[in-house]
Amino acid sequence: MEQMNTDRACVLVFAKISASISHEIKNTLSIINENAGLLEDFAQMAEEDGGVAVERVYTVTKTIAKQVDRANIIMKNLNRFAHSADTSLAHGSLDDLLQLVVALTGRQADMKKLTTTLICPPGVALTTYLISLESLVYLSLLTLFKTAQENSEITIEAINEGTTISMSFTLHENADLSSSSYPDTEQKLLAEQLGASWKCEKNRLFLTFPAVIG
Repeated sequence: MEQMNTDRACVLVFAKISASISHEIKNTLSIINENAGLLEDFAQMAEEDGGVAVERVYTVTKTIAKQVDRANIIMKNLNRFAHSADTSLAHGSLDDLLQLVVALTGRQADMKKLTTTLICPPGVALTTYLISLESLVYLSLLTLFKTAQENSEITIEAINEGTTISMSFTLHENADLSSSSYPDTEQKLLAEQLGASWKCEKNRLFLTFPAVIG
C-alpha cells in the first residue's frame, strides 16, 4: 500500500472535488440539453404554424444562460483550487480561502439540505501551504456533513489572534462528533505540515494554526 504523505492527501482531496464537480457539470449540461430540445421544438412549431410566443423563447434562453454561468463559476472554483499548488508557500486571504472551500463543498451540503454560514474577519493575510489548508478545511467540513442530519445548520467561524488563526466548525443540532474518525490520517498529516492543532467536542471541531509559516 502506498505510504500517505501531504502531497498524496492533497491529491485525494482534489480527486474528491473533481468527482463532485463532474456531477455538477453533468447536471448543467443535462439542463442545457433539455432546453436546447425545447428550442428545437419551438423552431419546428414556427415552421408549421408560423408563430411561437416570444416569452417562451426568452424563458428557455435565460435558463440556458443561467446554467452556462453556473458551469463557469464551478470551473473557476476548481481552477482556483488547482492553482493553490502552484507554489509551496504562498500568500492568500483567509476569507477568500474559506469562501472557496464552502463553494467546493456546496454540492455535498445541498444533498443533505445543509446550510453553511461563514463568519470571518476581512483582510486576514496568510502565508502558508494554501492547498494543504484548503484540503484540511475541506476534509473537516466533510466530517461534519457525514454526521449532520438533513436540514442542519453549520457555522464556520474564524478568529484572527495576531500570529495565529483559530477556527471552529459548529454543527447546530443534537450531534455527537466524538465517534467520528476526526482527525484521520490525511487530516493529521496536513495539520502537521501547517503547524495546526485540533480539538473535537460534542458538536464542534476546532483548528488553530499560524497565520505565517516560514
